[in-house]
Parts: sequence; structure tokens; C-alpha cells
Amino acid sequence: MVSSAQMGRFKWLFLLCLFSTLGFVSFSYLRRSPAELGSATYWASSIYNNLPRYEVRRFKGVLDTVDRHNTTTAPGEGRRTTSETSENDSKAKISTPSKELVKETVQRTTKQPHTVHITESGKSQSSNENQTVMDINNNKTDPNETLIVDTGKNRTETTPKPAESGTPPPPTVPPAQRDPKWFLSDDTYTKSKCPSAIRENPEKVPNGRKFIPDIPVLMWNEHINPEEYARLRQFHMCYGWKGIDYQDIKNCLRHLNTSAHRYMFPGWTPDHAGCIRCAVVGNGGILRGSGKGKEIDGHDFVWRVNAAMIEGFEEDVGTRTSFYFHDVNTMRNSQATGRVYGYRHPPQDEETVYANILSAPDMRDYFYYDAAMSWKPVKTGKDKSDTPPSQYGKKPANTKFRMLHPDFMRYLKYHWLNSSRGYGRFEDIYRPTTGAAMLLTALHTCDVTHAYGFITADHRQYSDHYYETDYRHAVVFYVNHDFQMEIELWDKLQKSGLMTLYRGNKTQPTQRYRYTRRYEN
Repeated sequence: MVSSAQMGRFKWLFLLCLFSTLGFVSFSYLRRSPAELGSATYWASSIYNNLPRYEVRRFKGVLDTVDRHNTTTAPGEGRRTTSETSENDSKAKISTPSKELVKETVQRTTKQPHTVHITESGKSQSSNENQTVMDINNNKTDPNETLIVDTGKNRTETTPKPAESGTPPPPTVPPAQRDPKWFLSDDTYTKSKCPSAIRENPEKVPNGRKFIPDIPVLMWNEHINPEEYARLRQFHMCYGWKGIDYQDIKNCLRHLNTSAHRYMFPGWTPDHAGCIRCAVVGNGGILRGSGKGKEIDGHDFVWRVNAAMIEGFEEDVGTRTSFYFHDVNTMRNSQATGRVYGYRHPPQDEETVYANILSAPDMRDYFYYDAAMSWKPVKTGKDKSDTPPSQYGKKPANTKFRMLHPDFMRYLKYHWLNSSRGYGRFEDIYRPTTGAAMLLTALHTCDVTHAYGFITADHRQYSDHYYETDYRHAVVFYVNHDFQMEIELWDKLQKSGLMTLYRGNKTQPTQRYRYTRRYEN
């Protein structure tokens, strides 16, 4: 006779076998797709439809989701990468449910999967080899649409039908325009009849420099288009749009949409009578004690740059500011370094116009100008803020802004300051100083140019800046500029009669200059 203890053991053994059998049967159903279940019971299909969807990587035939209904992109932009698409679609994933692909738990959905045709390496599969693609966010998939699958890299991109593509291929840049010395043409400043203007005296241009009368100086809203974007994206920094998004440029340039943005001088026309006289004021220590303030203010327009400190130095540097030259980087650095001397922000006079040379190697200047003219905070980048930029005053009018054209900056580099530093190890950081860009812009737009506060051969006798209280802060030479070349150019332009240059009032050296391998940010 079987004892009660033995009956208990048989009961537990029976239950263990029963649960093992049920578990095996359930798993056999769960590892199949609904299409394979056929006449399976309702409870098995219900369990499958409510299973979590899985993110699977590094397996053959597994596809990342792409937006097949947004095959167009902004001109000049490439097709979205897999990572960008996944992020924008809330990390939606395409997966093939099978036994070996159950890895990581991600989003859940009760939406039924649907079937599309897949091709591997461009070859179509037979109709009985369909793969299941999960549809997230109500993306409707055309069953006739083709996907090209690189199963080795698990990267997928759509191949839209020709009739469905609304964006033409990026424009091809003509061979001649690939040359960095190819420029647009703008005859705006050729209309001046002043006898002292540089265009009336091209023979006075120093040897080794090339003067182009119709070089474009300013940039405005009509300069952003797919063809120009394709051409200028070849060049970096202030010389082009390399690494800068098409839409970010467009968002900025849309503000520069009036006739005022096509000509430097407010209240004047290109075919003006008489001569436009400009005082171009640098920040060199040579101006300290000069007594040139009244003379400077007597010009039609007064140009200043970077830490343009006026209060307390009116007798030497004047009081007016018609143009303030900068890029966002030099402007903010000037605020930081000049604070100890009392400098707070650029001049904000009623007549002040802000001219940007766009020298930052990123989108910084475009973000900042767009925010300033829209009177909104900078949303992204190094200057991200909660309030609108304050350097230009409160709600400045868009007519108070100018931007130099990248062609003009490239023209200055190759035809006026073609330094050896622009090639080789310093090629990616070299550019003319902000002051040099300002002075050469004045030379190409003003009829009469008088320069004050610029570096001269006897710079050792002066401090770096006129607002410094002693001479211990000597002139610093940065490796991303060629100061020696600028010294020589100013001297040649003065001797040729194309401009006048204030040379100071000292005769004995008091301080040697200091050279550094740092570069000016």
C-alpha cells in the first residue's frame, strides 16, 4: 500500500511535469509571429499583440525607423542620419520579432504590425520572404515603397520614387567657382565720383595687392539660396559657410531685407555728390594723449572696434560712433577683458550701426544676430540665454545691422593680407585682425579714409590699448594674425596717398613688444 508521504511526492512530481509542459507549449506559440500562428487560439494571439516591442541592434535584417513621408530636406542639407531620425521620431525602432532577436525592452504598443517589402543590397526578395515592420506614431507605409537595407551596418534609408521627390539634388558648383579667389560682383561702390576714392585711383594700390572695384562688401537676404550655399559651404570661418546650417543662415539674413542693408552709409546713396569722409579708430595705445578727439568727431562717419571705450578718453578718441565692427566672439571677449578699465558694452548711440565680420568658425554670429533683431533669447550654442542680447540696446531696428560678405573677407585674405600664416599649420585659424577688416572695409567704401590708433612700426613705444593706465601691458602678437604684414600695409597705403595714418607723438622707445603663440579668440 502506498503511504501518504509517497502520494504527496507523486502529486508534486505530477504538477511539475504539468507546468513544464504548459510552459513549453506557451513559449512555442510566443516565439512565432501572428502570421505563423494561423488558427492558433485567441489567447495566444492576444498575448502576442500585447508583448513589449524590442530594440534590436547588430542583427541581420533589423532596420532603424526612417520618416518615409518627409523625404525632402532643406536645400543643401543631406538626408537625415539614422541617429537623427531615431531621436526625432521618439526613438521609434523597426524590429523583426523572432526567437533570437529578443534583447532589450523599449516602448510598448498595441498597434498591429504590417508588412512591407524589403530588399537586401538592392536585390528584391520574393513575396514569401516579407519581413514585419512595426508602425509607430501612425506612420503609413506604402506597400509598394522600396527600402534599401545594408544589413552589415544596420543602417536604412529610403529610396523615394522620382515623382515623389520634391527637392532637386544639391546644385553642382561650377569648376571656376570652386576657386577661393572667385567672387560675386557688386557695382554699388563704383558709382562714387569723388576724385580721392580708391576706385578713381587704382594705380595707387601697393604692389603685391590686387584691387577689385566691384567686389561685394555687404551681405543681405537675397544672398542665401541653394546655389550660393553650395558654393560658400566650401570655405570655413569668415570666408564661407562650411559647417553652418542653411536654415540658420536664412533665419538670420531674412532680417537684412531693406535697401539700407545693401549700402554701408545711412542717409547717403551710392551715386552721392561730394566725398564721404571716414575716421577709422583702432584701440592702440598710440592714441593716449593724442588730443585727436575733436578731429575724429569732425568726419562724416566714425568707425570703432572691439572695446571701443569712450568715457574718460573723449579728448583723445572723440565721442561719436557711426559703425561698430566686431564678431560676437571678439565683442564678448572685449567686454570681459575691458571690464577692469570700466568698459561695459559697445556704443549704443542713435547713429551707431553694428557691422559683423562673421569670423567665428560656427553658427554663433548668425544665432546672435537673429536673436538681437528678433528681440528674443539665444536658444542654443555658446551664447544661450534667457534674455535677448543687450549689447546693441533694447529692441534695435534691423536697419542698425550690417554683415560683411564672406567673399569680401576671402578677398582681403588672398589679395590684401595674403600671409604665410594662412597656409600650413595656422591655416584653420588665420584671419586678418578685426581692426584690419574694419580699416580695409572703410578703404573700399569711404571716399576719404583717415586711420587712428592702428599699429605702426614704432609700436614698442606704446601700450597695447589707449585705455590702459601704464606701459607694462605691451603689444601682444597672436599667431592667428600677421601683425607685421598689417604694419607694412598701413605704411604703404599712407605713403601711396590712399589714406592717412596717425603715427603718434613719441620719439624714444619705452617698452619692447611681447610675442605669444596664443591666438586671439
